[in-house]
Amino acid sequence: MDEVHNISDAVLKRIRLLNNLERGGMYTNHFSLQSLPFENVSDPACFFERGDYSRVLSRIIDSLWAGRGLMVVVGPIGTGKTTLSQKLIVSIPEKTRIIWLGEPPDTSDELLLFLTQELRIRTELSGRVFVLRDLKDYLIKLHSEGNRCLLIIDEAHKISDDVLECVRLLNNLEHGNIKLIQMLLIGQEEFLDKLSQPNLESFKQRIAWLEAIGRMTPLQTHEYIMHRLKIAGCQSRIFTDEAIETLIGAARGTPRLVNTFCDRALRVSYEANKTLVDLESVRRAADEIGLGSEVYLSLPSRQREKPAQNAAPQASPLKNNFSQAAPTPRRSPTRPADKIQSARAHQGNSSWTFPILLLCGSILLFAASLWFFLSYRANL
Repeated sequence: MDEVHNISDAVLKRIRLLNNLERGGMYTNHFSLQSLPFENVSDPACFFERGDYSRVLSRIIDSLWAGRGLMVVVGPIGTGKTTLSQKLIVSIPEKTRIIWLGEPPDTSDELLLFLTQELRIRTELSGRVFVLRDLKDYLIKLHSEGNRCLLIIDEAHKISDDVLECVRLLNNLEHGNIKLIQMLLIGQEEFLDKLSQPNLESFKQRIAWLEAIGRMTPLQTHEYIMHRLKIAGCQSRIFTDEAIETLIGAARGTPRLVNTFCDRALRVSYEANKTLVDLESVRRAADEIGLGSEVYLSLPSRQREKPAQNAAPQASPLKNNFSQAAPTPRRSPTRPADKIQSARAHQGNSSWTFPILLLCGSILLFAASLWFFLSYRANL
């Protein structure tokens, strides 16, 4: 049994080693990093406390202290909403019972069943009215002991009208002026479009606090990259200035895209045995993850012109050979002075044409007027 146990440990150790290699462990050693800096996981330790993220986290915690019932946070895809919820879990006040749903249930009955199981409430009757009654009794007891209850539902843009109605009913569970359960809905921006429907006006009016997370600015993106590298134990420079600038321009301030792009650039540089992630590594990484066009557009004009300049010396011999093989007949050269004099002469001739025509027209008009006047006097 001991030998089997030792073999199992050795196998597990090898499996962990292989898994580490597959997840980029070799490039962490190559760049002297302690961990993978740009993993797309919702790790609270990697939470970026700048800009919208710091503001929204602070307001959520303040709302929890104030006992507000229903809160909503929306933002574009990949902007770190789930990471925000995980950071909130480790940052909220003590004595808070947390119930976290990675995505909304399909029906209101599933939501109520999930809540009763998480809170370990035994309900004698299965009807919604009775379940809500038992939930209220338990939550009153919880508050009397100085505790709170927070329900977090991620991917709220997928939520059905039936579940939203159940959330509205849960928000109505009160004891005096105290909300017995606080709820935080986190979803993409289209959730706001859903809330604008007339049949959800009652639900919308019960939202105590709504906040939106936007994309990072270029400066915040640079700070974010440095923040992730610092957490991974980076002690020296890894990215060149051109590489950082290009990454920032192509990632468009989306943390998930920044993570994917930086991770792939590090892998490309490691495979090329480079000590720095340069612009060429960033270009190759962009092609691999489908951001080649964004990288090209984000490059300064001088960088986009380099490929054309590099191709120019190769085209010159071909042009010379073609000129030698098929010479064109020579033309008598025209001196610049002759061109200038010709242009001036043409300009001088054309400049007198209009005044002469105008003068002739005026004389004819005067003669016609004089003739009509004399004819009129003769008839009198």
